[in-house]
Amino acid sequence: MNAVASALIPIFGVIVLGWALRRSGLVRKELWLGVNTLSYQALLPALLFSTISRADYAGLPAGPFLIAVTLGFLVMGVICLALKPLPVDGPAYTSLFQGGVRWNGFVLLALAASAFGAEGGALAALVFAPTVPLINVMCVVVLTLWGASDVKPDARRVAMRIVTNPLIIACLLGALANALGLFQTGPVADTAALAGRAALPLILMAIGAGLDFSALKARPQLLSLSISLKLILAPLVFIVLGRMFGVEGVPLMLLAAIGSTPGAAASYVLASELGGDTRLMAGHVTATTLLAFLAMPFWIWVAGL
Repeated sequence: MNAVASALIPIFGVIVLGWALRRSGLVRKELWLGVNTLSYQALLPALLFSTISRADYAGLPAGPFLIAVTLGFLVMGVICLALKPLPVDGPAYTSLFQGGVRWNGFVLLALAASAFGAEGGALAALVFAPTVPLINVMCVVVLTLWGASDVKPDARRVAMRIVTNPLIIACLLGALANALGLFQTGPVADTAALAGRAALPLILMAIGAGLDFSALKARPQLLSLSISLKLILAPLVFIVLGRMFGVEGVPLMLLAAIGSTPGAAASYVLASELGGDTRLMAGHVTATTLLAFLAMPFWIWVAGL
């Protein structure tokens, strides 16, 4: 068993634990919202700040890597837009679009350090800064145009949500601290590191708690297409772009991992708010979470050839 598969087993084990806790009723359904909020607003930002602020980026291809990542999501957005002529209703199309471009960065963070070492963990943390605003803008625009909701998002409100996003702020502060040599050791660094260690287990359990197997029956043909976009086409796009920009070794394998991560639970929330097909979105997140256990090791292996 290779290192990637070995690293994925405990990750998916914690996801299964979260599902079991919800199904058993040991942790009530309404409590998972608080777990998500705590992780997103405090614990994950602490992890990103701690990782980026103390990482050694000397010699790492951070520039080409981030360019390839950003272009990868843009290319997937263009490909998904090209599918608009398909004979599907607007809400279903928006969920197909989200399925093709949204990714679960939390699974990547959990995998990166254990499978790729400090280099992988440092680069994985950087990805959030450019991709969070880009993906949110693309998805909000598509849902605004083709979603079924009468509530259209205000551009200023969307911009404020991006500017005040705790993940982006943590990335920027971490990069600033890294550049200035601040908080490398001491109480602030130790506090951020300690809080950050609680982030990934809680987030992974929350992912498991949100799995909805009944949604796998919703629109099977569209679901198959959205899964193919996420777990077959996207990793191929990221690997090709990485090679075009001279990315190789661990950073290229990390690009493959980004492309083949499962769908993000946030896509279901956005579909609920702006009139997407929530059942299709729930099915996509559930199916890709399960199938990523096979897809991620395969595409990482391809990138390492």
